[in-house]
Amino acid sequence: MRSDVREQLRPWLGEDVAFLERLSDDDLARLCDALATARRGQAKALAAASDEAYRQMPGPLRRGIARLVGR
Repeated sequence: MRSDVREQLRPWLGEDVAFLERLSDDDLARLCDALATARRGQAKALAAASDEAYRQMPGPLRRGIARLVGR
């Protein structure tokens, strides 16, 4: 399990994940779950913020920007 979790965490924590060896399997699983939960929360917050930003723009400008960013 340790190598799987280490590979999952590498993109989030960078290449130096040697400190993970000191954690138990349960601690690694909790860390991975906590980071995944935080990332989902960040994605929701970012989506809400961008939706609010679009609502603040005039209609014609909003449509043009939506096309540019692929919405």
